[in-house]
Amino acid sequence: MEMHVPFLLWAFLFWGVISSSPVPRKLFGEIRSPGYPKPYPNNNISIWDIHVPRGYVVKLTFRYFDLEPSESCFYDYVKIKADKKNLGRYCGQLGSITGNHPGRKKFVSKGNRMHLAFHSDFSNEDNGTVIPYRGFLAYYQAVDLDECDPNNAAEEDERPRCQHVCHNYVGGYFCSCRAGYQLQSDLHSCKVECSSELFTEASGYLSSPEYPQPYPEDLQCNYSIRLQKGLSISLKFLEPFEIDDHQQVRCPYDQLKIQAHGREIGEFCGKESPGSIETNSNEVDILFLTDESGFSRGWKIHYTSKKMRCPQPVPRDQFTIIRDPQPVYQFQDYFIVSCKTGYNLMEGNRKLPSFTAVCQADGTWHQSMPRCEIVNCGNPTDLTNGAFSYVNKPANNSYLSVITYQCNEPYYHIVTGTGGDRFTCSSEGTWVDGDGQVKIPACLPVCGKPVSPVTEVQRILGGKSARTGSFPWQALTHIHGRGGGALLGDRWILTAAHTILPKETARNNVSLDQLAEEADIFLGHTKVEELHKMGNHPVRRIFIHPDYNPNDEHNFNGDIALLELKHPVTLGPMVLPICLPDTSNNTFYAVGHMGYVSGFGVEKNFISNNLKYVSLPAVAREKCQSWLDSKKRDIPIVFSENMFCAGFLTVKRDTCQGDSGSVFTVLDSESGRWVAIGIVSWGIGCAEGYGFYTKILNYVDWIKGIVREDSRSMLLSY
Repeated sequence: MEMHVPFLLWAFLFWGVISSSPVPRKLFGEIRSPGYPKPYPNNNISIWDIHVPRGYVVKLTFRYFDLEPSESCFYDYVKIKADKKNLGRYCGQLGSITGNHPGRKKFVSKGNRMHLAFHSDFSNEDNGTVIPYRGFLAYYQAVDLDECDPNNAAEEDERPRCQHVCHNYVGGYFCSCRAGYQLQSDLHSCKVECSSELFTEASGYLSSPEYPQPYPEDLQCNYSIRLQKGLSISLKFLEPFEIDDHQQVRCPYDQLKIQAHGREIGEFCGKESPGSIETNSNEVDILFLTDESGFSRGWKIHYTSKKMRCPQPVPRDQFTIIRDPQPVYQFQDYFIVSCKTGYNLMEGNRKLPSFTAVCQADGTWHQSMPRCEIVNCGNPTDLTNGAFSYVNKPANNSYLSVITYQCNEPYYHIVTGTGGDRFTCSSEGTWVDGDGQVKIPACLPVCGKPVSPVTEVQRILGGKSARTGSFPWQALTHIHGRGGGALLGDRWILTAAHTILPKETARNNVSLDQLAEEADIFLGHTKVEELHKMGNHPVRRIFIHPDYNPNDEHNFNGDIALLELKHPVTLGPMVLPICLPDTSNNTFYAVGHMGYVSGFGVEKNFISNNLKYVSLPAVAREKCQSWLDSKKRDIPIVFSENMFCAGFLTVKRDTCQGDSGSVFTVLDSESGRWVAIGIVSWGIGCAEGYGFYTKILNYVDWIKGIVREDSRSMLLSY
């Protein structure tokens, strides 16, 4: 881009013509006097300012020159000026003895400007004769300047010459610096470049500038060694070592400072070498500062690296095992910790499934050594209707502690797996049996084993009250009135369907769920008033056999029902379940086989407040059917295979209203258990003939099907 510099015009009022002609910034051109080649005018001042591109100088030569000659070129003249200096004042003709003809002289500037001024007076006469002087023709050209030549510096160029190396080119020049130095912003001076030198190789050398020659002044060097994590840098200073020092003050002039990962290792100067330094870091910074004086040779370092080491792992207790220990652990090495059998790896209060520690880049383990703590199985699981006792308790439920489970006998009996009732605290922290199973035993109800079994025959109608504990399965029900039932297991009540859905009753359209909410079930005593004090056992669900038809008052087939209690009852001498018959044993129904029926039914036309019982024999079906036929009813009552009858025709022993749902029980002589074989279902009058019972043997599968979800169902048969 060309820059036109305005030139100064000045004039004197007594001159006739003053002109100034800007010369375009070109690499060459010509300059003519006014009117050339014709004579130039009088009273004229003309000025030319030649300006060529920067990096060039102006060379001017005259091809023709014809001006009025005079002593010291007083009248007409051409004056040349460059670089603030006058290059001459010229006039005359070639060969003239007066004036100062330029001839073939070459006028060269040191800068890129040259100034010409032409001056003519009021006349061109010689001894009164007018002479037509024709003026001049000059040529200029831009000539490349060798700026690197110290003799060619223009006075106006105040910039410093290249401090180190100068390079000339056509139209300009540039400077460069020796190795280790950097050209400064002025593009001329050089300074040591050591402000951010980075070393990333695993080993190498670094030194002060010009080492072992004296280092330059005014340095601020910063050398950084950055290696991959896990390496440790070692520094070894070579000889000679010499940094300017002072006798009284530590390193006041020049200092060598070493930092490792942000921490300062030391500050060094003088002539005593630091020797070798282990930095224990993969990041080292070396700062070298000098003042403006001194003449010391500096320093040189050989750095190397090796893997960072971690301290040897030490167990915290005698139960900790370090697997495959190594004599030395370096970066990325690891060790594994386990515990002796029966102990857990612990970190604080947290149990660890495993433990591995890795040697980190900074020479520390990524996690601290755990401890080993003896396994604790916690409190053994409580056994419902039973308990456990310690056989061996070396510590508080810790590894190898031993317990045994027992049930509350004689009301419950224990059922275990093949591993037995003995449980040991295992190394996994669980209580296990002899087979390594964690499932604890179950305490299942004992059926048909009253603490005070019946020893004499009594009658319900007019008989004695039952002794406490003789019929512990007896239930008092109240749904549509007083009824009976028997406990099966610890949460099922066996009863007659008609106590829930009586024959031909308006309440039969009420849902079983609603009846379950309304039902009152009492267990655990032989006196009604005491039963009421003890409280009702709420019913969860009611199951009626599908063969039972409440709308057919002449057919009691399927007269059986199950009530599931919301909560299991706790068994004891007053509350025990009755057993169900074995489906393969039909001998209980043999003619004459004696059984017992208990209940809270009508006695002498009054509702009994005490539990009564009666002993009755089983009767042949033919006799029962014959007796029914003798009643000659308009619609005979059905006597199906799902029923049997018992009792006497002449002896006043029988059940009555309020006993419905109670069970007919017999003693199994082989097992010594009491078994329910019938349910009080229907009859014609009280103690006026035989009584009819639901034959439980025919419904055992149905009962078990209802309670099959109950793990205690196995005890519903003996």
